[in-house]
Amino acid sequence: MRQEPTWSPDHPDPALGAALWAALSPRDDGAAFVARALARAAAAGVGTWRAVLGRWSRLAVAAAAVVALAFAGSYLAGAALRTGAGASFDSVWVTSATGSEAAAELLATHRAPDPSALFTSMVAN
Repeated sequence: MRQEPTWSPDHPDPALGAALWAALSPRDDGAAFVARALARAAAAGVGTWRAVLGRWSRLAVAAAAVVALAFAGSYLAGAALRTGAGASFDSVWVTSATGSEAAAELLATHRAPDPSALFTSMVAN
């Protein structure tokens, strides 16, 4: 058994058409609409825009504090790892290429070498 559709362009629904025209027709009751919307908001407990922003700002401050603590913790952990880090890649490479840790200290550092490293490399040769 085939059922006819409830609406089609060939068979318009007069009740639906009247409801759509009523909903979409322009009205001159902007102030009444605002009053109804504010009354419904007050009944739902929304309050003023300041109250809404106040609730959101407390949440935002708490989230920002958590993120700041996470970043501070990761920064401090990274700083601890950087200070306790072993030899750099350059010094390991120079040591493996030359077989001398003194050469690595001379060639792979970004600061002036310790004079004892110079004497050690001279004595070794």
